[in-house]
Amino acid sequence: MPTDTTLFAHIAPWLTDNVEDVAVEALRYILSTSATARSALAGILRDGGIEVGTIDRVETWEIGAEGEIPDLVCFDRNGVKQVLIEAKFWAPLTKNQPNQYLQQLLEDRNGKSGALLFVAPRARLETLWPKLCQRAEKKFELTVKSKSGPVRSATVKNDSHHMQLTSWATLLERMASIANDAESDIRQLRGLTDHMDGDAFLPFGSDDLVSESAQQMLDLAQLVDDATDHTKKMGWVDTEGFKAVPRETGYGRYIRIGDVVTWFGIDFRGWGRHSNTPLWLSFWKGYQEQLEQAGLATRKFESDDRYCIPIPLRSADHYNEALNSVVSELARIATAFGCAGPVPDHIESDALRSWRLKNLGPEFAERMLGMRRLVNDAANRATNQAKEDNTKWANIDGLKLIIQARRTGYGRFIRIGGVKMWFGVHFGGWARHSNTPLWLTLDYPDHRKLGDVSAVTYKIGGKYCVPIELPATLDCDELPDSLNTSPAYAKSNQNQKGYDAVLDSVVASLKSIADQLTASGA
Repeated sequence: MPTDTTLFAHIAPWLTDNVEDVAVEALRYILSTSATARSALAGILRDGGIEVGTIDRVETWEIGAEGEIPDLVCFDRNGVKQVLIEAKFWAPLTKNQPNQYLQQLLEDRNGKSGALLFVAPRARLETLWPKLCQRAEKKFELTVKSKSGPVRSATVKNDSHHMQLTSWATLLERMASIANDAESDIRQLRGLTDHMDGDAFLPFGSDDLVSESAQQMLDLAQLVDDATDHTKKMGWVDTEGFKAVPRETGYGRYIRIGDVVTWFGIDFRGWGRHSNTPLWLSFWKGYQEQLEQAGLATRKFESDDRYCIPIPLRSADHYNEALNSVVSELARIATAFGCAGPVPDHIESDALRSWRLKNLGPEFAERMLGMRRLVNDAANRATNQAKEDNTKWANIDGLKLIIQARRTGYGRFIRIGGVKMWFGVHFGGWARHSNTPLWLTLDYPDHRKLGDVSAVTYKIGGKYCVPIELPATLDCDELPDSLNTSPAYAKSNQNQKGYDAVLDSVVASLKSIADQLTASGA
């Protein structure tokens, strides 16, 4: 199913500021018009451990006794509530969630089982589920049944009611697998939900800015190179005529497996939204027949015109264990294409170090996608401000307007104070010098210009780099309810999560450096 490429995904944000309401109405329409889609919903609930009665009708704007308004209410043929659904993207929890909704179920179901289902972006599950449980435990006797997986579940009051959390991707993929009568509608909604995932900027807490995360990304890039080199030595893949080709969504390499060319590397989009692994193979859609013949077509998701297959990273304590795992998986895929021999028992690399990929997951991947947006927006806003001020402190005119990826990160070119620089995420600087992902980088001939300003500079890989501090932002789910639900807060932060404040801070830092360069006569 293509991601964020549908007409619905493109036009909905132009028609309203509250795309969440649009998605809710689209989901209501699909569930109301498709019995098989309702069966898929029941299947999701069963995965979480609860059976509900037949869903006959789905409504929006059903106001509870305390004024709470669940996004969707599912009724049986007798008009009795079976399921409440709350659909989320990046808006914060309200003061009613989840406790008033659970209370509504307990009162209206009169002792019979019911379910409260939250649906959210996959990258948000890890943080949203603990918050839902913590709030519910303050009022109810809660037993958590599942803390991880595609459907998280807890029971309330002697197992009579369930609170569950799943992702948009899980719900819509289940619907698409059986609801042939609503295939086109589900595809349109999936496009919108994927688009909204891509429009997110997850907040950075102080723990998210530590350098360990960046070092893990450097280790992953090394893993891609080492796995490519080892499989090449074994004759399973070929890289002749190909260069390392980073993308906006991560670092990778083109390789040839038999007669099929594929890109192998880190894909933040796949990692954040489809499978909890950073490593992926990406095939051109023209190879669909070869993938089907190899039995690999069922393991993919479609992204634009690519077919993407996840490469799992199994639990490991040392780098060599992770390398062996990836090489073995590539060997199995090469075998499916008919061009691999026996997999060796163990592969040794020169990297005798511990393996650090232990705390990163879909949420980190989504943050990195949000950083790509921040880089672009900061460059554009800085340029627009310079034009409004009739100054030349920032300018992207004449420079490439696309995000350029590098092995150590990704970014774009910009002129700051008249000096051409590369601006973006720099994992090397982040890992070794300063707890911030954002950096300005100058080539060697321009380094003397930075020497005349007060900005801190580091020499990294033969280039001179300046850190751009990224402020830690508040998670709005942790804010007091009085602020969390205020109209002013909701208007400015509902989907941005403090994005504008972060953007202003980054642009101000760029302006400060530009002013220093101008004052120094650089």
